[in-house]
Amino acid sequence: MRLLYEGGLASEDNSFLDYGCGRGDDVKFLSELGIPAKGWDPYFANNSETLKTSDVVNLGFVINVIENPEERVEVLQSAYKLAKKCLSVAVMLPAQNDASHIIPFRDGHVTSTKTFQKYYEQNEIAELLKNTLPNNPIAAAPGIFFIFKDEKTEQDYLLKRQLGIIRDYDPERLVTKRAEKAAKEQATLEEKQRKQAESLAKLKEAERLAKTVAKHTLAFARKPELDELPTYFQMQLQESGLTYRKVFSAASQLFIEEDLREAIQIKKEKLLLFFAMYFFSGRPKYKQLSASLQKDIRLHFGAMTSIEKEAKDFLFSLGNDDLLLEDCASVVSNNLGYMDDDKLILKGTSIEKLPLRLRGVLSVSNRVSGEIENTDIVKIHLGSKKVTYLGVDDFKNSPLPRITKRTVVDLRVNSVFTVSHDDKGRVRIFYLKSRLMDKTDKNYEIQSQFDNQVANGSGLSFAGEGPKFEEFAKKLMELKIAPPLYH
Repeated sequence: MRLLYEGGLASEDNSFLDYGCGRGDDVKFLSELGIPAKGWDPYFANNSETLKTSDVVNLGFVINVIENPEERVEVLQSAYKLAKKCLSVAVMLPAQNDASHIIPFRDGHVTSTKTFQKYYEQNEIAELLKNTLPNNPIAAAPGIFFIFKDEKTEQDYLLKRQLGIIRDYDPERLVTKRAEKAAKEQATLEEKQRKQAESLAKLKEAERLAKTVAKHTLAFARKPELDELPTYFQMQLQESGLTYRKVFSAASQLFIEEDLREAIQIKKEKLLLFFAMYFFSGRPKYKQLSASLQKDIRLHFGAMTSIEKEAKDFLFSLGNDDLLLEDCASVVSNNLGYMDDDKLILKGTSIEKLPLRLRGVLSVSNRVSGEIENTDIVKIHLGSKKVTYLGVDDFKNSPLPRITKRTVVDLRVNSVFTVSHDDKGRVRIFYLKSRLMDKTDKNYEIQSQFDNQVANGSGLSFAGEGPKFEEFAKKLMELKIAPPLYH
């Protein structure tokens, strides 16, 4: 639901059907946000009147509880027929499974609650969707795919995702705002107090609107047309009584020319990535580009033929190991990461600072896996053509941060594998942490001294994943080496 909301699919402009809604918690929540959502469920909400075509249909964690494979196909096709713009499909992954209490049954398992559950691999659910539905799926996250029937909606979603333009996911604020508005309508205040409150509210609203426009101006790298801005902003602007020209004038004072030049460079790179990933996915050519995208192409590339050529050349360059090694050397020289044999290792927060080609590799990975949440460390394997995403517990404050989750995307076979290190007493450590620390960090010196001590004096090998934690801990006790105490 968060991905649908952030991507602008679950919005006030789109009718929404939750197909297999259970007890309807998501429907109720979306309705409170002003989204025209309805739900249908064969057990809890079996009302045939709600089974009507809707702009967006969500099939969340439904087909993985169906025992009969043929019935899964029927449900997918039924849900697809009801969607006018987009079908969202979510399934359970093996990483979300506690294997200690399940019994194999047919092509799935019987869980501890005596229910059927089919755990899908990422490429397995992708193939099912490709073979069952007319349009190719787009990975939104591990186990979550969007299948678009409307070209304009698909194009808008992919472009916004590539440019990083998402709706702010703060539903608590939206619900609170509605409650405050209702309370305000009922309140009886003194005239003077009311005028003062309104004046202050208008000032704050004007400042907030200006900040929103400034953010989108830098994201577009040009003045956005009013109809290119989110619907909720247009409604807020109308309610404020301010003109767009006045708000944009205020917004333009919030950034300098250097910010805009940097935004233009970033926008050109992201447009190049967008079209490169478009060619990579092998999707049918759009019949017509959106007016917004056409404007961006004319402004930044002159003509469609120019950006197509640059995007194809760029896409082919992602397979050039010599160029990738040059980019990796640049990353190391800028202290954004380090090399371990043929692997580039960096913090997840450094991705946007990478050279464009390496960001292209990660974009290809993202097209295969969708969004990988809670990623602290990324490894790009140049030799084996893989990308590994690590979730690490308290990287900032722990001298020996523990690896909690590992997701591996194999670009050669388009597979995604996730394993949790949280259970069964297995301990995996991210060793020699100082290699990814900022040298201005107040704990860098003591961490670096500790890392040098264990790397050079323990006799252990820290290549690859490093030693087993039990072996490492035993060696520390033998040598009486204590992990540093952070300030």
